[in-house]
Amino acid sequence: MSILIVEDNSISAKVLEFNLQKNAYQTIVAQSAKEALEHLTTAHQIRLIIADIMMPEMDGLELLSKIKEQPEWKDIPVIMCSSLADMETVKEAMRAGCRHYLIKPVKKEQLLAKVREALDNEKPILDEKREMISQFGLDEKTHDELTRIFTSMLDDRIAWLEKRIEGKTEAARSLDLLDLLENAVYFGAERLRSLLEEFTAKTGKGDDKIIDSECRLLLRELKVLKDALILSTPNETQRMEKKNKKEDSEK
Repeated sequence: MSILIVEDNSISAKVLEFNLQKNAYQTIVAQSAKEALEHLTTAHQIRLIIADIMMPEMDGLELLSKIKEQPEWKDIPVIMCSSLADMETVKEAMRAGCRHYLIKPVKKEQLLAKVREALDNEKPILDEKREMISQFGLDEKTHDELTRIFTSMLDDRIAWLEKRIEGKTEAARSLDLLDLLENAVYFGAERLRSLLEEFTAKTGKGDDKIIDSECRLLLRELKVLKDALILSTPNETQRMEKKNKKEDSEK
């Protein structure tokens, strides 16, 4: 999960980046609204945006409007930062879909409070691994094996959706989502389950415009979920290190 900082003032950007990274948040910095849109197109792991309002060429409010127009980005929470404290600017930002508003210079405590508040409203990508192991009566090794199978399944669907968006496949209704819907429950991926149910309902209408926008939204979610699954599953080296530590402690 990354936080996208959109700030043309290098000092302000560095202060935000430092305080977020110090508190274990990953960050991506864009010096313009145009650069921010490029990051959003390529970095599917962005879960929060902090943007300045006063920027050249395209200001923060214009950027916010463009973000909310795109189905795959519209649910990403946005925090606007500005030295402008007048109520009309605040109201305009809120009407455009801004979740929170900070006055510059941004103090550390205010920044972290707004970030936590924005992210607390987000549904988790996955439930806790230990909770799912206990709920379904599995051990860690079996759960990790199932995770790798599910990750491979996500790879197939991601490849299919990418081709669909490029116009190289048949209609989106031919995409088999039943197994994803069924298997998501074993990993506590409720956000994906909700999205799949909405996707099925909307794409069933046969509207190509709806299908394209929903495909992009689903593709983004599958990529985010895949990253989370990979992080939750130790690779062979990590497993061997864990085993060696256990053996050393038993000697």
